[in-house]
Amino acid sequence: MRSGFGCESCGSPGVRLPADLTDDAMISCDGCGCTLMAWGAFKRRVEAQEAAERREPSERHAAAAQQRATR
Repeated sequence: MRSGFGCESCGSPGVRLPADLTDDAMISCDGCGCTLMAWGAFKRRVEAQEAAERREPSERHAAAAQQRATR
């Protein structure tokens, strides 16, 4: 993830995945090894962040257009 994610204990953005990737399988921090969250929750978090990042450019474009219109 480009932004907004880091282990609360050590700040590492890396995750260690379990061998069996079920939605209930727990992932851990690659830096310090602490348990982070379930794989399913992590996938949903990544998908939501990617969707937000895809929306950002169009939102910035709309804001700039609105500013030009009010000048």
